[in-house]
Amino acid sequence: MKQLNEQQIVETWSPMIESTTGVKDKNKLAWISKYAHYHALNESMGGVSYPYSTLYNVPGIGSPAPASAVSTGALNNAPQGSGDKWPALLPMSLQVAARTVGFDIVNVVPMPGPTGVVSYLDYVYAGGKQPFGAPPASSPSNPNPGVAGNYNPAYSAYEAPLAFKINLSDASALKASLTSAGQSVTFKADAGSSVQLTAKYIGKSRIDGFPMFRVGTFSGGASNLADIFDGTAEVVNDASTIYGRVPTYPTLISTLEDQVQGFAGAGQKDTDEWSGTFVDGTKLYEPMERGVGEMTYPRPLGLSVFTKFVEAGTYQVSVNVTQEQIQDLNKQWGIDVIAMVENAGINEISQSINKHILSRVFGLGWQNHVKANEAEGINLNLDLTSTTDSTTPAFAYPGGSSTMTLPGYKSVPTAAGTHFENEDTAIKRIMSRILAAGNVIMQRGRRGPANFIVTNIKIATALQTNSQYAFSPIANTFNQNNGSLYPLGTIAGMTLYVDPNMQYEDTRVLVGRKGAADEPGTIFCPYLMAESVKLITEGTGSPKVIIKTRYALVDAGWHPETQYLTLYFKTNVGGLI
Repeated sequence: MKQLNEQQIVETWSPMIESTTGVKDKNKLAWISKYAHYHALNESMGGVSYPYSTLYNVPGIGSPAPASAVSTGALNNAPQGSGDKWPALLPMSLQVAARTVGFDIVNVVPMPGPTGVVSYLDYVYAGGKQPFGAPPASSPSNPNPGVAGNYNPAYSAYEAPLAFKINLSDASALKASLTSAGQSVTFKADAGSSVQLTAKYIGKSRIDGFPMFRVGTFSGGASNLADIFDGTAEVVNDASTIYGRVPTYPTLISTLEDQVQGFAGAGQKDTDEWSGTFVDGTKLYEPMERGVGEMTYPRPLGLSVFTKFVEAGTYQVSVNVTQEQIQDLNKQWGIDVIAMVENAGINEISQSINKHILSRVFGLGWQNHVKANEAEGINLNLDLTSTTDSTTPAFAYPGGSSTMTLPGYKSVPTAAGTHFENEDTAIKRIMSRILAAGNVIMQRGRRGPANFIVTNIKIATALQTNSQYAFSPIANTFNQNNGSLYPLGTIAGMTLYVDPNMQYEDTRVLVGRKGAADEPGTIFCPYLMAESVKLITEGTGSPKVIIKTRYALVDAGWHPETQYLTLYFKTNVGGLI
């Protein structure tokens, strides 16, 4: 595949696309230009010839080639065309893109083929490349077999994992007991086993709330984490109390997501306890003294490289028409039936893509909300029908589903003992939580503030009703003209879109950030955005139109869910609030 500089691609294709379609948005022009470039190359004529098999030369079926005029002679060597390559229709692709909310909230990066590879880099608190640390442990009692049985402090320090985190959901009592940095916890390979690790609690992970631990000393023949966590049900205790089992493996801690204070220097004497990402107002953080730093071997970070393979999925639909329908509609009313059925197919494909994109980002947003609640206690849901707490539905996210507490709508008493609560103040609570969600994305995602909102017509109407509320305003550009719902406007700098496929009582709100294509988040990668082929049905002779789209929806980057947050407002059925 011939590759050109992206800027050259955009400069070459943008003028043609803009003049043909009227698209002026720079982001859309960029990805449409790359998409057109890829398919112009794929469908170019020529290339290598027999016996080599390529996109341009398919032995036995014929290379993709347009039909030439048939000569009147007995022999005709002109190519008759081939049916092995469906025509990619750029105008049809643009129609698909224009009919979805999803394309406005995710980046589009075209793929040149049906598969792709995405690579990620991460720095972790471990020197070795093995997931659980390469032997030996950082202990003189466990010599490194790779250096003739002699303990090598530098080699050992660089190979051993220095910290890890682990899901203790099956040991909830232990998890609840971990309240301060430095608590000692013993992990045993099995009940009654002498193979164990004594570790020290660091704090909760900022992203998923999992407890993080500093690797301490191994005993009973163990030399690394793999000796302790071997995939079986492990027993966790604090040397005396059995708290439960840990059926999961530990993972290394990412320095970019969960900074461990003390790793680079734990106080003036390098003896302070390590602590987690969140700051503690009861402690002062000091570097090592000159003499201590001079005599202390630096703790190493490790570079881990991961590869994610991406494969295009498929949506396809066919539409049949009879010869009589084509004849009658064309001759009586001048209607192009084939164009009509293509339009119906495009609508079906568009709605399928739209629901796929929105279900994914809504799910990622719910996952982020659940994890933010576990890590920091953040809960932006609200029950506007009750003054007592309830529970949300079990909304789905990639890999599972979960419920959250739904805090009740609390009336605020005045000095006179009355309650100043009405529909406007209820809507203000909704607006303030949406604003808070945008700020949570800024804090947890660390890439920038949220810039879009997706919700249903009920919540959008409530926000529209309260536009420019002078008593207690939140900056917005909403207007109250009927029908101005897509997009409705902006609130606190976030553009609000209404998904027409959400039911009136589906009062979820997605707040998210659409960043650059190389930043974390969900990315739409079309291979064949929209293709059409026309067939004649054998037996009846009726025309059939097949429309197909092939693309990948990629959750790219580390923790892409942090770029979205889904919250839920429980309202009275049938009413506005």
